[in-house]
Amino acid sequence: MERRAKILVIEDEPGLQEILVLNLEANGYEVVTAADGIEGLQKFDTEKPDLVTLDLNVPGVSGFRLLQLFKRDRPTVPVVVVTAYSFEEAEEVASSGADDFITKPIDFRQLVRKIERALAKE
Repeated sequence: MERRAKILVIEDEPGLQEILVLNLEANGYEVVTAADGIEGLQKFDTEKPDLVTLDLNVPGVSGFRLLQLFKRDRPTVPVVVVTAYSFEEAEEVASSGADDFITKPIDFRQLVRKIERALAKE
């Protein structure tokens, strides 16, 4: 049996986190979650995810700093930023190390396509 890709979802909004988990699991992914930046860092180290979805506005450690740390420590792990920021701001984030981004409200089909693309590049 093929191993399912493991995705770390870092999202502090409980309702959105739950919807992300349900959608990603329905698409065959193994999902682990973190509700803040500190937990996100810990899970990144302990869970060794294949990909991270990252909200930029999480408490504890900012999403911007997490992105820098993830890319420094394991640069081959794709990071898809999930943000409420404007397209221009999100584009700036993508150019600073994220593999892709999607703006809120989330189109889950589009998010899954972005995840599949990012994982295929590995």
